[in-house]
Amino acid sequence: MFNKLAPLPITEPKYRRLMIFAMLWMFIGAWVDASAHRYIIDELESFFTPWHGILYSGFGVVVLSALYVKNKMRDFNFDVGILGACIFAVGGGSDAIWHSLLGIEVGIEPLITPSHLMLFLGAFLMLDHVFASRPNKEILDTASLFALASSYALIVYITQFVNPFFEPYMFFQNNEFIYQAFSASSVFFQAMLSSVVFVYAIRFNVLPRNMALIYLISFMYQSLIFLLGDSQLLFGTLIAGGFVSLFIYQISSWYYRTNHDRKIQISTALVGAIYGLTVVLYILLIATNGGYDLPWRFYGLGGLITTPLLFGYMVGNLGVSPTTGETVS
Repeated sequence: MFNKLAPLPITEPKYRRLMIFAMLWMFIGAWVDASAHRYIIDELESFFTPWHGILYSGFGVVVLSALYVKNKMRDFNFDVGILGACIFAVGGGSDAIWHSLLGIEVGIEPLITPSHLMLFLGAFLMLDHVFASRPNKEILDTASLFALASSYALIVYITQFVNPFFEPYMFFQNNEFIYQAFSASSVFFQAMLSSVVFVYAIRFNVLPRNMALIYLISFMYQSLIFLLGDSQLLFGTLIAGGFVSLFIYQISSWYYRTNHDRKIQISTALVGAIYGLTVVLYILLIATNGGYDLPWRFYGLGGLITTPLLFGYMVGNLGVSPTTGETVS
């Protein structure tokens, strides 16, 4: 069944650039809508908001551009992209009905309602269309890099309630277990996710600069959640993304230079550790500039770096052949 849904390769560069434009429009709209839910929830009274307008107009551009490309290619097959668009459209219609009957969701409810889960599924399938239709299956072109970065950011979007950059002030709560547990788990989860993305992308022999671009794009998306409420955290997230991307570039470069038999495990361990280190430096900077009292001791902060390192090392084993023990290429 899934082979029948595979899209045809799209080799024309201008079509691939059009896909990037449509993809950015739609997913920037999604993150701006997340910012509206975060900061001006009390002003949202219906489904018909400017933020939904950006999101759904972006979806319209995605659909129209896909239809344009398929028509030019004389490709009239039903593939994963069309399936995703249909699911997203049904989810959007359901979302309008949901908001009309039950109102605007608050808290983490927007991330787990049935209509929004359909939107997420449709979005993933549409991104998969961009990724799977790349001209060369051996490498990732620019459009597929954007699709991978957008998929990574979409997972972050769905799990935004457990993200250290979205809730940095949680680290400054008193020594109550629930706050420390939430803070630590947010770092560990997102650090492991960053390691998974690395071990997946590196198997396509992604150039170091393109690997860094994947992480930078994802952080640029994430920064938009502060667009309507906190410019300091917006720029802080961008700076954190640049910091992570710089080290991802260095880690990727080392990976291709070395012949170490554990290079994939070491690389993913370093990716996890860099994410943890970035979070620690980030909250230390907030504490210094804002005069906050940080209850975490030095060994606790160190654990936010070393634990992701250990988790990342284990994630790295996903890139190793279980029979030969060699890194999978």
